[in-house]
Amino acid sequence: MNTVAAKLPGRLATSTKAGFGVGQVAGQLFRDAPSLLLMFYLTNVMGVAPAIAGTAIFVPKVFFSLVFDLWIGVASDRLAPRFPRRRWLLVGGLAAPFAMLGVFAVPEASMTFQVAWVFVTFSAYMAVYSTFSVPYLAQFSEMSSDPAERTELMGWKHAFTGLGVLMSSSVAPMAVNALGTDRPAYLITMSSIGVICLVCLLVAWRFAARIPEPAEVATPLAARDLPRAFTDRRFMILCLSAIVMTVAAGISYASFPFFVKYAMAREEPLHDIGVMSAIMAFAVMGGSPLWVMVSKRLGKKLTYVLAAAGHGLVTLVWGYLPDAPIEVAYVLAGLMAACNAGWGTIVLSLLSDSIAAAREEYGENRAGSYSAIWSIIEKAGIAMGGTLIVGLILSAFGFDAAAASAGMPQSPRALAGIIVSYSTVPGIAKLVAAAMIWRYVHEHPSNSQGGATPAHA
Repeated sequence: MNTVAAKLPGRLATSTKAGFGVGQVAGQLFRDAPSLLLMFYLTNVMGVAPAIAGTAIFVPKVFFSLVFDLWIGVASDRLAPRFPRRRWLLVGGLAAPFAMLGVFAVPEASMTFQVAWVFVTFSAYMAVYSTFSVPYLAQFSEMSSDPAERTELMGWKHAFTGLGVLMSSSVAPMAVNALGTDRPAYLITMSSIGVICLVCLLVAWRFAARIPEPAEVATPLAARDLPRAFTDRRFMILCLSAIVMTVAAGISYASFPFFVKYAMAREEPLHDIGVMSAIMAFAVMGGSPLWVMVSKRLGKKLTYVLAAAGHGLVTLVWGYLPDAPIEVAYVLAGLMAACNAGWGTIVLSLLSDSIAAAREEYGENRAGSYSAIWSIIEKAGIAMGGTLIVGLILSAFGFDAAAASAGMPQSPRALAGIIVSYSTVPGIAKLVAAAMIWRYVHEHPSNSQGGATPAHA
């Protein structure tokens, strides 16, 4: 066994795992609040055409996040002996409130100026997001040498994902609805979210000090050597499945407000989204520890496949039931979130196993580099699905932004496009992601600590 891996702790105190997991709330708020509300805000409040709004968000979210994530990932590996990963959380936390508010503070001006504002502020937003999200994810692989313990760590992380979902997808839209659904309502809500991000990152930063730094630091992967990461076939298969899943999640997530308002014809869509998202959040928080136990009995691969396939099937079913009673939507929301808890927890555990295996097999510290690549996939996938693809689908089916801002109904063709965007495309994609893991990921037999570990794919 590699010396670094041998000197990592096996078990950690529950309070340490929980305290560090609080940082995920900030990561979830940064990912979900704009993904859920920004496109809807720009089209329904500011009157920007969906294709234009989607492009203005997509370009910085993909291209700038790629640059920022890779730079932070490589830098956090190379500077680890002198600048521990936890300090990046402090830097990102201090900048978080300004980044969150800036994106939504679109001035009343010409559309050209508004699009430029979104482009510039969202670029800065992605820089701040990279500053804390990449080192945070990388540190999980350095917290324990035990694969089963890493699964539990990801269970804690994903449980706090549920709390982040509650705030970003339930409390935030309900707050906007209560404050009047106008521009000031969004600004007040986003300012509050930014402060919450600061607090959560400060908590994670403080608890991270309890986690021992690796006694010996493996050789970092230099920027020029990043292409070698793609020769790790196990890591590549995880990445390819994550691309499919995150694009699908982004499409479905950004389409959700449109689906609730127009396909389900709800009079107060933001309120209803808040209620359903609260159900989802509690299902994620309750489901995460259950999926950890399932993985110990069935292995990580089968657990992921069951959860991801279930997520896709629920998404497809919901698209065929837009006129069902709201109680049916509540049940579907809970089922969808329970499945999300499963694949979200297990795929990150598989990622941490892949990082640990690379450290042992290649003698290189690839935690930051692998986490940067993974972060790019998540952000680019959510951006491509949640802005570019959704904008193109809605525009192709004739969604009228001017009618939406004036409170007018959409055409039947536009309603069909909303259902395709929310349900059909992402549902099929999630089934494809499950099939990829089923076909190409293989596991060693279960170890004594419970839970199988991935073999070479």
